[in-house]
Amino acid sequence: MNETRIRSKPARVAGWVGALLWPLVAAAQAPTSTESPVTLHYVQRPPYMMVKGEGLVGLTGGPSYQAFKLAQVPVRIEETPFARQLRSLKENTGQDCMIGMFWKAEREEFGRYSKPVYQDQPQLILAAAASQSRFKDHTSVEDVFNDKSLRLLVKLAYSYGAPLDALIEKMQPTRRATPDENLQMVRQIKLGMADYMLMAPEEAGVAIEAAGFQPADFVQIRYKSMPAGEHRHLFCSKNVPVEVMQRLDAAIKKLTDRAPPR
Repeated sequence: MNETRIRSKPARVAGWVGALLWPLVAAAQAPTSTESPVTLHYVQRPPYMMVKGEGLVGLTGGPSYQAFKLAQVPVRIEETPFARQLRSLKENTGQDCMIGMFWKAEREEFGRYSKPVYQDQPQLILAAAASQSRFKDHTSVEDVFNDKSLRLLVKLAYSYGAPLDALIEKMQPTRRATPDENLQMVRQIKLGMADYMLMAPEEAGVAIEAAGFQPADFVQIRYKSMPAGEHRHLFCSKNVPVEVMQRLDAAIKKLTDRAPPR
């Protein structure tokens, strides 16, 4: 489904936040430096990042793209699969940045994190409605992870935030890994290729619709034991100079200070 047709609440919020921040970005003068442009990689992932004109909007795409403009850092956007983005940063052959990344200590060996551009709500469990009865006796995310008959769908090389990553490593739930992006993962859940996946509430309703399904096709399960939502950052290759990261951080602070509280 074309993201321009999405009318769920998270998408409207993302658009409204972007509209609020644009005047601040427009106030910045056009860059006059001869710096090489940074490649800002993205995937189509409403409500987090969507293309609008020559730039990006969304909960993380909007403030990330606007930070480059406000900081007067030359930037070009490029749609790139997640695994390839991560490989580009590790290879460090260009100036590359990823959007909306959770902090992970080992990744600081090959990249630089910006200040947070967004903080998620606590993750939920997304399952097909037909599988709801399999979760009825579980009262916590730990119970779900401990049920080895349930298959957790995870994205290859992806971080779900330090607390959830640690819990998954500790409890070793039955997992099925995929290189696919979230919309394809939602389809896999509906088709029974796995039993559940982890997702931020902001994304769930929009992703279900964008994947071509109805809300009633799925169940969204929230547990009080779910860790607090993680901060999302720009994550850039070491070829992006520290001075550029400092300018981006200053711009992000201005943008997030201007954004309304959630």
